[in-house]
Amino acid sequence: MGKIAWKGHWTRRSVQIIFFFFVFFIVLTHFLERRGSHFPWPVGGNFHGICPFGAVETVGTLIMNGNLLPKIYQSNFWVLSGVMLVTILLGSVFCGYLCPLGSIQEWIGSLGRRMFRRFNHSINQRLDRALGFLRYGVLALILIKTTLAFSLVFQRIDPYYALFHFWMGDVFPSALIVLGSVVLLSLFFERPWCRWLCPFGALLGLVQIVAFWKIRRTTSTCTGCGRCSRACPMKISLHKKNSIFDTRCNRCGSCIEACRHSKAISFSGPGGASFALRSRLAIGVLALALFFSPILYAQSGGFFKSQKGFHSLRGRREALTIQDIKGTMTLADVAEGLCLQTVTLAGILGIPSETPVSTKMYDLEEIDERLTIKYVKDLLADADYLKNDDI
Repeated sequence: MGKIAWKGHWTRRSVQIIFFFFVFFIVLTHFLERRGSHFPWPVGGNFHGICPFGAVETVGTLIMNGNLLPKIYQSNFWVLSGVMLVTILLGSVFCGYLCPLGSIQEWIGSLGRRMFRRFNHSINQRLDRALGFLRYGVLALILIKTTLAFSLVFQRIDPYYALFHFWMGDVFPSALIVLGSVVLLSLFFERPWCRWLCPFGALLGLVQIVAFWKIRRTTSTCTGCGRCSRACPMKISLHKKNSIFDTRCNRCGSCIEACRHSKAISFSGPGGASFALRSRLAIGVLALALFFSPILYAQSGGFFKSQKGFHSLRGRREALTIQDIKGTMTLADVAEGLCLQTVTLAGILGIPSETPVSTKMYDLEEIDERLTIKYVKDLLADADYLKNDDI
């Protein structure tokens, strides 16, 4: 199989680091823009605008009323298109090579592997597989609750968002707790969030079933030694399968590297060796090219909108109408949806400007008993600032 080409994790690790700092730079520019700086950056420094899962979360509201969730933009769908293109051709390479949260877990896991002899071996394989089904429950629950609340409810527990925003002061404590738990568990288990809870990973795992390139075993050269299965971070029994359809496989290549028999296991298309990708570097470069191609196309055509003033599918300028405001939304959700600064929203409502942006609308009555949801909607409807904006 050209086993030497798979040696050395620096190739995949390099792609992980590059993409991690790509996302971090976007978050940093967003942070600086909020303080008056400006950068000619294609996605405007908007973290929410580059989250592919955001496009998945808003599916329910699109179906129900044709509107997008607050903080969701056209750009989310272009990023999701890039992820899906990678997944349909290569499988869950996004999870194994590009996802920053997955990379962080893996890097911490490298430390845990050195600290604990039984790293990733202290859980029963059947239990491990059973826990993996929790991802689909999380995915279904998020889609249902998000549609009913018309807000990004997942942000309240999202470790991915918390990872890049914990130093900004606008992260929910519950999300920080989840992130801390993921970091701690990563010292003992390989990618615990990815394996057991990640809703986006669950979706990509289902899509990758039809992927062109898969991990495939050649029975004529395989001796059934089981080295590939023992090397698999996701504890998949590869030596018992001809093609890997397991939704947990993230194409890391550890199985190929562990195999001692040339071409016994490969990352190939249906045609076998003639369609094999023979190095992690080739996979990483191809994944990056596929991921960015829809984004660059959208950028060149002016379709990549990741800023306020997004047009919904029904042609309205706002991402949220006043009548769509719900008690479960936060001040940040409403401000973002109405294209307002949170300070401006606070002024309209007559509440202190230092009121936490995570305050839910139904909690405003504790500040001023008049601020019922109906009264808030009336205030916003009468605000001169919004009248001229056709809200």
